[in-house]
Formats: sequence, structure tokens, C-alpha cells
Amino acid sequence: MAKKNKDAAPETQNGTVASQGDKGPYIPALSMEDQSKKYDVNTTAEKVRKRDWLIRIIALILLILLLIIGIGYCSITILNKAGRFTVSLVPNEYGIQLAETEDFASPTLNLSAAPVEDMNNITKDWILNKNAELGDDPVYDSFTALDKVWGEHNGQNYLAYTFGVRNASSDPKDIVSYRATLNLEYEYKGADEAVRVMVFRNGEPTVYAKPRTSDGKLETFAADKNFLEDDIVFEDVRSDFQVGETDRYTVVIWLEGEDPECVNAIMGGEAKFSMHFEVIGGQSTADAG
Repeated sequence: MAKKNKDAAPETQNGTVASQGDKGPYIPALSMEDQSKKYDVNTTAEKVRKRDWLIRIIALILLILLLIIGIGYCSITILNKAGRFTVSLVPNEYGIQLAETEDFASPTLNLSAAPVEDMNNITKDWILNKNAELGDDPVYDSFTALDKVWGEHNGQNYLAYTFGVRNASSDPKDIVSYRATLNLEYEYKGADEAVRVMVFRNGEPTVYAKPRTSDGKLETFAADKNFLEDDIVFEDVRSDFQVGETDRYTVVIWLEGEDPECVNAIMGGEAKFSMHFEVIGGQSTADAG
């Protein structure tokens, strides 16, 4: 066998030059072109990682926006579907309760009336519908007759709701006082400026309206009193409420067409009202000792 020449050119292995050094064969350093390709691969991987992170961040932002929009939509839906008139009673120890039937078969602390969609302006006397001003709506001989219908009895263009507050305590000593407050909870496009709110308590009606925008005085048509404040229709205290007594309330809400503020600008507007009851004084069974 021929002896290899130490100075001969190195052998090739698979097309690659292999050199013999002190520590054995080795692969020569990459050329500048090969090194450039190696760094291109590293740079591309970094770009991919950055792109993936960017996609994740954008997806997270979109998810948060969708959640916010969803919550907003649900809030609006709850507002519109909850009814434009609600009644609530603060829990108490005196047996005071609410109901929308005369027999109080289902006493509760919360009541609600269905909203009237697309309410058109009318005038107070039309509510009785004696001359079919409101088409197929119920016909009443008087507002006294309307007040005696319990529960929800809306017309096409007005809200009417009758309910009761009862002292159902079993102890005759539980004689109390309560505060009744009717609030404007929400309004849109100035619809409240032309609203009338008629409140009966035990058959006695009072019609409330926003004051005239021109001078702040009482409206001259279908109004007995101004709202107590901008967002409070009225507040009243009922004293000496005996055990076994029931106070009947009827609330009627409509857009008064004779009001100067009943203009085209409020078309598509909304107004939501609520009534709240709270016992503010009395002697409970526990206190009687």
C-alpha cells in the first residue's frame, strides 16, 4: 500500500473538504456567504416570534372589546326590557309588603309594569277613550273607574299600573310611617319634558309635570304640580299606617300633546320611572318587648 504524502491535498468527504489537524479531522469555518445564511435563519425566527406575540395581543384586545360591547348590549337590553315603571320596597321587620292584586295573593318587595313601545302623544281626556280616540283601548266612565283596575292595564299610548302597599303585621302594635318617592330614573332626547305622571293614592289623583322651560313655572295644561326636583316627581310620607290597612296606588304616564315641549325633537325618546317605599318609623314587635 502506498504511503500517503503528508503535504498532499486533503481528502474530500461527501463533497466537503476535511482537514487533518493536531486533534483530528475538522470542518472548516463557514464562508461569509454561509454565515450570512445562518443569521438570516435566526432573524426570521425572531420575526416569527414577534409576529406571534403581536397576533396574540391583537386577539386579546379584540376579545376585551367584544366583552365590553357585549356587556353594554346586555345593559341596554336589561334597561329596555325591565319596564319603564318599577316599584320596590326596602326590606323591613314590620310586615309591610307590595302586591298588584287586591287580595295580596302574591306579596312581594318588587313589582314592574311592561313598557309601552312607540308611545305617541295624546291628551289627558283621551285616556278614558269615551269617543274611541285611542281605538281599541279600554273605555272608562271616569278616572275613578280606571284607578280601580288592579295590576297592569296599559293603553297603546299610556302606561297604567295599580298596586297596593299593605301592613300585614300580626301584631297590632306595628303602626308605622313610610316614605314614598317616585323618581325619574332615565330619560333620552328630552322626552321627560312633555311627560305627565298622574298618581292616585286611595282614589285621590295628582298630575305632575316638568316645569315650563321658559320660566320654570307650572305647565298650564294637565298639571297640578311640578316635579319636586329634576329627577324626583314627588316624595310623600304616610304616617299612622295601621296593621291591616292597605294603600292603593295607581300611576298613569303619558306624553301630553298639548305641552309646548311635545315637539318632533323628542321623537324616539324614552323615559323610565320608578317608585320606592321605605319604612321610616314605627314600633316593631321586637321593640315592644
